[in-house]
Amino acid sequence: MAEQTEKERKMLLQEVEGLLSFISLPILVVEKSGQVIHVNPTAEHIWRRSQVVLLNQRLTDLVESTKLLDFVRRGKPLRDYPVEIKDAAGKHFPYLCRLHPLFVNRQVEGAILQFTEQVIETEFEKNRKYATRYSFEDIRGNSPAMIALLEQARKIAKSDSTVLIRGESGTGKEVLAQSIHHASNRSNGPFVAINCAAIPESLLESELFGYEDGAFTGAKKGGKPGRFELALNGTLFLDEIGDMPPFLQAKLLRVLQERRIERIGGSESIPVDTRLIAATHKDLESMIVSGQFREDLFYRLHVIPLYVPALRNRKEDLYDLIQFYMKWFGDRLGKEPKRFTTAAMKCLLEYQWPGNIRELENTLEYIVNLEIGDLVTISSLPASIRGDRVLEEEQTMAATAAPAPPFAASSLEKTEEQLIIQAIQRFGKTTEGKRKAAEHLGISVATLYRRLNKLKRKHLV
Repeated sequence: MAEQTEKERKMLLQEVEGLLSFISLPILVVEKSGQVIHVNPTAEHIWRRSQVVLLNQRLTDLVESTKLLDFVRRGKPLRDYPVEIKDAAGKHFPYLCRLHPLFVNRQVEGAILQFTEQVIETEFEKNRKYATRYSFEDIRGNSPAMIALLEQARKIAKSDSTVLIRGESGTGKEVLAQSIHHASNRSNGPFVAINCAAIPESLLESELFGYEDGAFTGAKKGGKPGRFELALNGTLFLDEIGDMPPFLQAKLLRVLQERRIERIGGSESIPVDTRLIAATHKDLESMIVSGQFREDLFYRLHVIPLYVPALRNRKEDLYDLIQFYMKWFGDRLGKEPKRFTTAAMKCLLEYQWPGNIRELENTLEYIVNLEIGDLVTISSLPASIRGDRVLEEEQTMAATAAPAPPFAASSLEKTEEQLIIQAIQRFGKTTEGKRKAAEHLGISVATLYRRLNKLKRKHLV
């Protein structure tokens, strides 16, 4: 019986050797004892050893892994299991291993091990992956509320204190969070964002804290770092914190208190060097009363509260925002500049914008895409915004020889005057201040002086 088994073993090995000679990836065939009994030419190149030398090695001499030999002995198949190979110079290289067990008479005899080079992200690639897109210069607004918000945000950017950003959906809370990170001492580190409302409760915990190998069914081999670890030396942005389930609120509170985390299925305490910025559109105080949000967590997050105003509460910014986004979308989409009728602009200015900046951007992109001519009328606007004003505009246009020039309504003139006054108040009345004000407004210095003279005659400056 033993002779028959040995014969079958040799026949199996011969078949395997014939097949493996055609595979370009490095291959080792090992006995269950760990002894290497076959290698292909690619393996000689990877390990920088000849076939004769490799056949005198054990698996543990060639691969750094405490569990791989155990998997061979148990006959457990593996797919993309992370290991490190050790070359002749003693250098270690990351590889992924696939294990195919070999059986003779239903008994484990060894395994075929196939290795694929593991691509490891460089620090540069990681930072680029989690880099910010926005800075304070990308936030547009000259209303008193926005000026005060940006001044406050710039002051606290260098701090490591926790920030809670509040405001309605679409107001630009993540843009503000990215801008704070960009101006911080952690700007060279990653900005890692996660939306607590967009990920199922069952997955949110592992996304935040990571997990160890074998922590649960379907877990990635070798485990996976969570967002706290990925944000090391950078900023973690928890969007929609009001949607975090209660059991995770308790874990987050512990992290904020101890500045350490544990992966799911692990016991190692991992230090956290990350600044936390959270955001929500919900009324957290009411959620505390109803028992949906922890009061102790609220105060841990509420160290530096910032509030982004709704667009309807800073209507004086609309003129500048409309001009900016019309030009931006026009340039991006290769469209000619467009003019607004007085009625169309009045409609945009009077609309309440429940979706805030996000809705404004979408509306203006819609207009730039669909309006064929250079004149934007009320009928060019989305139905949800124009309502029943089309007839009103037609009557107005019929009563006039030509449509009003773009942005020429008296309400727009008042808005323009406000912008100029705010710019002068911000930059000062010196020659240098006026130069900066003109640059900020996107007009020439000569134009600014003409507008200022007009305002002086009205006794407004």
